Amino acid sequence: MIAAVLLVLLCGVADCAMAAESGQKPGNAEGVIQGPAYVRLPPIVLPVFEGNKITRRAGIVLALELEPGKTEAQLEPKRRQLYDAYISDLYALYDEESGTGRVIDAVRIKQRLQSTTDRILGPGFVHEVLIQQAYERPQS
Repeated sequence: MIAAVLLVLLCGVADCAMAAESGQKPGNAEGVIQGPAYVRLPPIVLPVFEGNKITRRAGIVLALELEPGKTEAQLEPKRRQLYDAYISDLYALYDEESGTGRVIDAVRIKQRLQSTTDRILGPGFVHEVLIQQAYERPQS
């Protein structure tokens, strides 16, 4: 048992020594993949009108998958403008779909918000607009 513990400790020391010689940080394995950055946005809850009457509420929670090398800090200066544009887009989409059974069409929403994102932030900043949660509830 003690021999096994000593062997593990020696291997750890040898790994640190080899990493120091090669200029790497200990514990960094070759082939480690850095994942994309995600930015979660506050929920958007909007009324759905049919004529002059609010019939339901539709809510959506979005996240942005940023392209590699992009950060949330780079998004920050345009975050409010982007969020406001999303609200305008969702109002327009909900208005178009208000007579149907559901106003939340995930494919249409993602396509529309992605084009809005590319217009505001420039193409190549956000890889994908993700819908984390969506719901519709009747107006009480």
